[in-house]
Amino acid sequence: MNVTSKESTTAAEPFNLRATLELRHLETASRYLLSNLLPLPLIVVGLAVLLGMWHATRPLAIWAGVTIATWSITILLLYKFLNDGHRHQSVARWRLAISASIFVSAAAFVAVAPLFWVENDRLNNVLLYVLIAAGLASAGAQSAPSLPVLVANLSPYCAVFLSLSLAHEKYPLALGLAFLQLCYIVLVALYGRSVWQLAHEMLQLREEKRLLIDRLKSALAMANEERTRAQAANRAKSDFLANMSHELRTPLNAILGFSEMLDSDDFAPRRREYSKLIHESGRHLLTLINDVLDLAKIESGRYAIHEGEVDFGLLAGDCVAMLRGKASESGVALVTELAPDLPAVVADVRAVKQILLNLVSNAIKFTPPGGTVMVFGRVCADGQFAFGVRDNGIGIAEEDRERVFENFGQGRQDALTMERGTGLGLPIVKGLATAHGGRLELESRLGRGTCVTVFLPASRLLPDAPRATSA
Repeated sequence: MNVTSKESTTAAEPFNLRATLELRHLETASRYLLSNLLPLPLIVVGLAVLLGMWHATRPLAIWAGVTIATWSITILLLYKFLNDGHRHQSVARWRLAISASIFVSAAAFVAVAPLFWVENDRLNNVLLYVLIAAGLASAGAQSAPSLPVLVANLSPYCAVFLSLSLAHEKYPLALGLAFLQLCYIVLVALYGRSVWQLAHEMLQLREEKRLLIDRLKSALAMANEERTRAQAANRAKSDFLANMSHELRTPLNAILGFSEMLDSDDFAPRRREYSKLIHESGRHLLTLINDVLDLAKIESGRYAIHEGEVDFGLLAGDCVAMLRGKASESGVALVTELAPDLPAVVADVRAVKQILLNLVSNAIKFTPPGGTVMVFGRVCADGQFAFGVRDNGIGIAEEDRERVFENFGQGRQDALTMERGTGLGLPIVKGLATAHGGRLELESRLGRGTCVTVFLPASRLLPDAPRATSA
């Protein structure tokens, strides 16, 4: 019977070499016993027929039936054990059950000697001596991989083997035979111990090899993960250089170009226009540098949170007022939807303001004329404070939703607009939300709009605190 061993440990459980080896010893002994016990019923039947020369059929049939029944139970127990996928969780119970079953089966078999011994019939006596001696050697070889099973299997053979000569032979032959039998038992025991030692070393090497392979696989997985991270970092660096070279050159070229016009005779009539363009280019350049510095601080964990009581309603109103002109130029309606009597929030005023400005700017950028951008704020049923921006713009494709949170990551919707961002807005928003112990959720459907929600923990709400003035 071919029984496939199942793994005794799982990836979620800590590896215990000693417990694993105990299980492997029991598995090996069980396989040996299972393969060698299958022909035993034929041996028992043949022996009963042979002993029919001296004894009646009825007692021999009873002995043969009991022996076959006990060994059948043992075979079923061994088969069940080897096919139990959770045997590693109850090794001690299985070891006790198998040892007890083996002891009972061996005792039933060796009972043939005292039950069917015929006094002064040497042919019968020698047959039983040889039978018990052969059974003793076979039991030692089959059970050797597991010491508890070996002891349980040998004990009935040893007891009957020694008692035969002492009970039925005359002095001094009884002592001589008993001494030789004892030597034979010691040899079988030493052989069994050698087999156990060999099996132990083999199983230990196999388990250590498996453990080493698992560690190598884990190390390989970690190496692959680190390589992936290094490749992502390299791509981020390349994206950084590509985006920054474009973003920095554009305002710098404008500043240099309009500055050169200061010496031109045509400058005076358009002085106000050129001065405004130079100022806007410088402000854009400063904003870009501030975004890069803020992102670097967030990623390095050095972004300092200066907590205070924030009136979100006033803060949202300030942000809407700052960006209303930009929304009007884009033909987008900018509105608010704030729950009444919003409590004060413990947060960094500058960080929350930057979150709102980034989200509203993005929403205006990707909302076509005639669309609406809404700033909302509310207290959730679980006590969290939720705020964010919803629009009915072009939306974000499903495959781009993870990318927009990567540094310099931009979705393909950027290509649909005249204005292309640096890809720093949402990563900064996510970093600032995380710094407050919050989280970010993005819901979007291509062509239907986007909703970005920031959730702050309930511990940041001050329901009884007075409203604070936003900066």
